[in-house]
Formats: sequence, structure tokens, C-alpha cells
Amino acid sequence: MLGSLADLKNSNEEHDVVIVGGGAAGLTLAHALGAAGKSILLLEAGGDKRTKASQEFYRGELTDEVVHPPTHNYRVRAIGGTSTIWGGRAIPFDPIDFEKRPWVPGSGWPFGEDRLSSHYTQAMEASEAGRPEFFPEDALPGAQKELAPGLDGELVRTTIERFSKPTNFWRRYGEELTRSDRVKIVKDAPALHIQLAANGNSVDWIEVAAPDGSRIKVRGRSYVLALGGLETTRLLLASNDVRPAGIGNDSDHLGRNYMSHLCATAGTISFAGSPDGVAYDYARDDEGIYVRRRLWLTEKAQRDFSLLNTTFRTHLPEPADPSHGDAILSAMFLVKDMVLYEYSRKFVENPVSWGGRLRHVGNIVSQPFRLASFGTNWLRQRTFAERKLPSVVLGSRDNRYELEFHAEQAPNPDSRLTLSTQRDSLGVPRLKIDWRVTELDLVSLEKSYGLLSRELALRGAGRLDFDRDRLVFKAKRHGIVGGHHIGTTRMSTDPKDGVVDADCRVHGVGNLFVASASVFPTSGQANPTLTLLALTFRLAEHLGRIGEVQPLQVQAA
Repeated sequence: MLGSLADLKNSNEEHDVVIVGGGAAGLTLAHALGAAGKSILLLEAGGDKRTKASQEFYRGELTDEVVHPPTHNYRVRAIGGTSTIWGGRAIPFDPIDFEKRPWVPGSGWPFGEDRLSSHYTQAMEASEAGRPEFFPEDALPGAQKELAPGLDGELVRTTIERFSKPTNFWRRYGEELTRSDRVKIVKDAPALHIQLAANGNSVDWIEVAAPDGSRIKVRGRSYVLALGGLETTRLLLASNDVRPAGIGNDSDHLGRNYMSHLCATAGTISFAGSPDGVAYDYARDDEGIYVRRRLWLTEKAQRDFSLLNTTFRTHLPEPADPSHGDAILSAMFLVKDMVLYEYSRKFVENPVSWGGRLRHVGNIVSQPFRLASFGTNWLRQRTFAERKLPSVVLGSRDNRYELEFHAEQAPNPDSRLTLSTQRDSLGVPRLKIDWRVTELDLVSLEKSYGLLSRELALRGAGRLDFDRDRLVFKAKRHGIVGGHHIGTTRMSTDPKDGVVDADCRVHGVGNLFVASASVFPTSGQANPTLTLLALTFRLAEHLGRIGEVQPLQVQAA
């Protein structure tokens, strides 16, 4: 059901679980625990939709404004959270990602991939991304397995990335949750402070701001922070009256090891053979789920060459450069300011003169039928489709493609979040972000490109041309994936090594848990959403002692 802060102000009710944050993790957890018979209170700081005023709370300081995007972008302070702008890519971590790897300092999860396998299946269902099949022979039986003929081997292999609708989790679960008599959702209810007991071993209440300026104490038996990696860390750091360094920071790990992924285009891959033999495009499996082939450096490659986990995708030429001569790319460039910042940032901001813009117009005028056909298909497959075509991909007549990398970032204690001296309008200190790239990140990326180049040549599958200096520049300057906030409340078996334990419980605080990608000890090659959802189902099982999630019992409409 939907509640209000007035209801909370006049109530002494203690819920089984108080969830702070109404994004993908928070809503999924509320749905699962409600199905388990628990009484749930979910607090969402924002309202029904993203507003300029709500996003202002996310502003913070950046040590380097060139390499890291503004902190109020890539996040949404509204019900549904960042799932309202999610691109939908659903990929699991690989087994090697959970291992302690001697060449990756700080690696190693408290458990292996097998502990999440069943929860990945639940996560796939929740995100509406189909079956957990991530190799072409499984996802697309009878279709071409390799991205390009003759390419796959022991060190490089074609894998599948799967896509959600993309799923807005408020649309996914909102109707059931609002009709449930076990789940209460309160919007416009920002959490300001976590109040620990005097001994610091448990949470007594969470302080929430009311519109009239008053403060409300919200109580529960257990508390889960599901505010996203940045805001979860911020709230823990700012709740420092009982534990002066912040909650969960007794060993100085809170806010450290801030990771994202490195993702940019660098180099050109030229495939041998016919352009028709390259499976660059999206396909749909027998359930209608969009999938796409990409290249992965196998676990053997990672072990043999001490690499971080890295994948590659074919990509578009730079749209800003009119010399590509393509009406579609020129149109994309000219309308980029109408696209969400989170996606328009993918366009490299090289200055384009009026002469260059006129050349873009010339490209469009010279290919009206190509552009019209593309526009019609885009409206049908993307704009008006329930399951949307994930992005623009184009073939190449000369079999040459820009290459996009998506690479793991290694943990680095000096890459961190701290509190700024600035405060938001509710008095909570803002974040200061010092995101850093390590030498290991860059060396691994160079070696990964070198290995792919070698394999293409050895197998006669093609050629990779790249400039190492340009590769390093692109990784540093344009590499960060702005919406991936990983590692700042890292999971560890020993409290000396992290912030939360294997059950995502904050070390030393018996009733406080975290549902965020910030608990990941390492970032892997995969986008974090699917693994976050798998961990959320695992946490639901822990908190509710539930097995398979059943439909909520709801009140009559």
C-alpha cells in the first residue's frame, strides 16, 4: 500500500524490515519479503518522477571534473530509481570474478559463483531478460555461433549479452506492492541519519525528513540500505555520531575501492571474409529477448596473461565526424542534445564547426530513403515497442568496425568517496569523489588489445589496428561508465577487510544490511544490475527464510 509521512509520524509501528531506497534492489527486495509474509516499510527519497529539484540532492564535489561525470547524472531520485533510465543489459559475473586472483590485489569474494547460480535465475526473471543462457549455441541454437567465422578459440570466445525490456522496476512491481497489505511504500521520505544504539551494535531508528521541516523516527527489526552505491556510502559516512568514522568504517574501508568499468571505443577491427559473415547485429531468441554477440577473453586468457576480465563489441564510427558519410550517424549527432545526458555523453565532444554541421546536413540530404527507412524501423522497434531494440548498430560495407572495450577495474583503496564540507538543503554532507585508474587497469587493457590482435592474425579471422597511446588516453578520459558505482562498501569475511559480511550485513551492526553494487569486492566485466539483483534475492532468502518467491497476497482493487 502507499503510505505517507503523516502516517509514520502518528504511528509507533515497528516493521519487520525497513528498506531505504525504491530502485531495482529495494523494490525487488520488498516484493520478495512481502511474499514471505514479512511486514515491510519502503522509504523512497524522491517522488513519482525525476525533477531538477530532486536531482540537486545528488550534487557533489569531484576531484577531477574532466574524467568523472557530474554526480547528479546517471542516478534518479524517484520511485523506480535508476531503473527508469536503465539500458537493460543483463549479464552475470563469471566464475573467475569471485576468485582470489594473485595478479589482482583485493580480489576474492567470500563465496563462489555457485552460491548465486539459483539467484541469477530469479534475477533474470525479475529483470525480464529471459533464460540465463549466455553462449550463442544455447541462446540461439542453429544460428551462427561466432561473431566472425574462425575467430573463437581457447583465449577468445564469442559470448552473448542479454537485454531486459528495459524494465522499470516500479512498473514491474508497483501495482502489486501498492495493493499489498504487508508492504507500505512512502515516497518523498529522504533518510537523513542512521541512529545506532549507544554500544554501536544495532540500529535504533532511521531519521527521515518531513516536508514541514520536522524529523520522524522510523523503526524496524532489520534495516536494508538500497540507495545505490553512492548514496548508501554517503549515508553510512554521515551517520557518525556513535561511530565517528561512519557506520561500518572501523577498519577504514568505507568509501574506498571505488570502481566502475572502463568502456570506450579505441582501434579498428577488420574482419576477413564477406561482410555478410559478421554477426554484429542484435538477434532475438525464441522468447523474443534481444541478445547480441560480443568477444570475451576467456578465463584461460586471464590466467595465462594476468589480465583483468575484458570484453569487446563492434561499435559505430564516431558520429561527430561527418566524413563517415552516413545519414543515420549524422542525424544522431545533430539530435544528440535531445537525448538523456547519460547516453549523449557517449558522443565524443570534439568541436564541430558550422562547416562540419553543414556536411552532416549534406549526408542527410543525400540519403533520404536510408534515413527514412531507419527512422520507421526505430519508431516500430524502439519508440513504440514494449520490448525495445537496445541501441543503434550498423553494418560495415568494408567489414571494418570501431572496437568498443568493456573492462574490469581493479580495486584501489585510493579511489574513494569521502564527505565534502558542503551540505545539501536537508543538512546532509555531500560527497567528494576521487575516482582513479590504476596502472594495472591500463596495462591489462593494452595486453588485452595485443592478445586480441594476435589471435585475429593467428586464426586468419581479421586484423586489429590500434594506437596504444590513444587507447590509454580514451580509457582515462572517456572510460568511466557513469552509472556503475561499485566497491565502496565491499564484502569480506574478516571485518578488517571490508564493510559488510557474506550476508551483506554491516560488520558489527546486527540488524543493518546493504543491497547495492557497492558491496561487490571486484567489478568483473559485467554490468552490475543482474548480480545486484541476484544478491538481493539471496538477501531476501536470508532475511525472510524464503525459497521460491510466491505471488503477493493483495487486497481487492
